[in-house]
Amino acid sequence: MVSALDRLSYAARQTARVAWYAGHYAAGRRLLKPLPKPDFPIGPMPTRAELTADLRSLFEREWQDIAAGLFAAPALLGPDPAELLRRSALYFRDLPKVDARRHGRINDEPDQDEANAHLPRYYRQNFHFQSGGWLTEESAAIYDTQVEVLFTGAADAMRRRMLRPIADWMKGRRQREVLGLDVGCGTGRLLAFLHSAWPGMRLTGIDLSAPYLEEARRLIGRTARVKLLEATAEALPFDDASLDLVVSSFLLHELPKKIRAEVLAEMARVLKPGGLVAIVDSIQKGDQPTWDGLLDLFPYYFHEPYYAEYANGSIDAWGDAAGLQPVASERAFLARVSAFTKT
Repeated sequence: MVSALDRLSYAARQTARVAWYAGHYAAGRRLLKPLPKPDFPIGPMPTRAELTADLRSLFEREWQDIAAGLFAAPALLGPDPAELLRRSALYFRDLPKVDARRHGRINDEPDQDEANAHLPRYYRQNFHFQSGGWLTEESAAIYDTQVEVLFTGAADAMRRRMLRPIADWMKGRRQREVLGLDVGCGTGRLLAFLHSAWPGMRLTGIDLSAPYLEEARRLIGRTARVKLLEATAEALPFDDASLDLVVSSFLLHELPKKIRAEVLAEMARVLKPGGLVAIVDSIQKGDQPTWDGLLDLFPYYFHEPYYAEYANGSIDAWGDAAGLQPVASERAFLARVSAFTKT
């Protein structure tokens, strides 16, 4: 049973988180030079009041699921206060470099490094114009700060909306019999939330970035229930129909069309009949039509070479092409959670 104090504690943590990252956003804007106005049509845009109300709705839905006993209130993840401040400083230190790349449209620095030659070409880029792309220790240290600033402290909450369809699917199942995989696990935040909610699950996270996997190891800690592997999403190192649960967060919009189709097909291949694929990623055009302008502007301000094609597509159609049937869908602020099964 949750108490009034539990609710107050949850609300206080989320409010503090939003205020912290909103402050970063406001301070960061002062360091950035304005870009010229886009020379292409921009769709409708939400007001700040609409975004704020929708963000509150996101937290309220999570709390209602917690109160209903579907999963526990989220654990506090991440560094201690001193480390949090250090990473904040790293984030602000990188902003001028990000801005210089944005104005110079420089996005291929990781491709110039011979140490990255073994990685797919689509991956060797300065995504978000960030230093190192996704391929350095510095990048791994500031990625979560960067994403939370972008989403005003809501990134983790959007990821956690995936717990709802998983909780529904888990009814009648034993945790210790579930084999799960996080495709493109990055710094491990989704894996950590899954491990906290269902500590008996045996989970594996794969990613192409060794520094991000090291960050995930630090976040999750020592446990035999979670393994981390350097591997590619378009050729998963698992047998056919060998996994019960496959998840990913904010991966698909980073992939070229051909690779994205291969990744979804791989997810379907390794999934057992009756298993679940759960994906959280950006909303697409039409998910919230009055917000479509945000999707037009995002790849203009951030280096996201595959985002426009993603935003104009349909994850349900892509899942169907991979042999997956949709079973649940929810818009979670600026993200969409989609769940599929395989018969």
